[in-house]
Amino acid sequence: MLGEKIIFNLLYKWKYLLAFLKAKSLPKSKSKEFTTITYVAREADQDWIFGAKVRRLAKFSGLDAKAYYHDRLRDLPDSDGYFFVFHQYFYRAMRHNPKILNKTNIVMFTHPNWTFSYSKSHVIWCLNKADYVICLNSEVRKELISLGLKEEKAVLMPIASDPNFFYSHKRTSGSVGFCSAFGDRKNPEMVYNLVKHMPERQFYMIGRYWDQYEKYDELISFPNFTYFENEDYEKYPSLYNKIDVFISPSTLEGGPVPVLEAMLSNCFPIASKTGFCPDVIKHGENGFLFDIDADYKEVVDLINKTDGKDVDVRATAMEHTWENCSKKLDQLFLTTK
Repeated sequence: MLGEKIIFNLLYKWKYLLAFLKAKSLPKSKSKEFTTITYVAREADQDWIFGAKVRRLAKFSGLDAKAYYHDRLRDLPDSDGYFFVFHQYFYRAMRHNPKILNKTNIVMFTHPNWTFSYSKSHVIWCLNKADYVICLNSEVRKELISLGLKEEKAVLMPIASDPNFFYSHKRTSGSVGFCSAFGDRKNPEMVYNLVKHMPERQFYMIGRYWDQYEKYDELISFPNFTYFENEDYEKYPSLYNKIDVFISPSTLEGGPVPVLEAMLSNCFPIASKTGFCPDVIKHGENGFLFDIDADYKEVVDLINKTDGKDVDVRATAMEHTWENCSKKLDQLFLTTK
């Protein structure tokens, strides 16, 4: 950590200190009558999950809220408060918009990805300049606090989904499904082994880039496997309703959001113990959890244990809606006025 701090102080900290000096010359304007929020993302995010998040959170706010997109994160509009959908956006915005340092700032932190430029020392120093840091799961909150984030700033809030978009279905067939883009942390070997060793089950994959998987040709050749590649998001509700048992086998997640989408569709979730899964799934009640290094055979056993489960999974996920999440953020902004 000492080396990190030295590098941060020499290469990066001075940029923030200049912004703080400029902010001191600006009016102190944390409004007594807090009314406006700007939800900040990049232009590149508009058609991606971050863009959807800021639009939905702004939509359900009880305050005057709007989404703002700018790739260089300069010239942010005047507002009583700002919500940054990704923590690194806040760091850049501080340097280019000193005025926000006199306002209320809430930052969302999904999961750690420490780099030379954004080391632990750098990230924690910046996060402590925010009023609140939204942690998507308990493990992330615990880690950030252990690294030096002030505990009172760290707020646990699993991100949300839309119960008006995703609708319930009755589980009857025992079919199994996944939803993710391909990547090593998505545990593709687990996906492959489950499909291969459970020929009696129908499997569905909603995702993209799985053609990059080295066993892709073999995977799609299995007669019990159907791949819905790069489908329009509007089709997701009907696709989830083909699935009775939803598997999230990732080794690292901040969410994952598809778990909530599947639960709102009344799929029975079986998820690795990463991201917010241990926060939204009670093992043996509304789903099953397994260790991130579990063997596929353990997950096979869990899938078979779902037969006959009649719990209303959707009901257990209804608290995690965009509207509830947005109202909670409204309250956080209002408590800093």
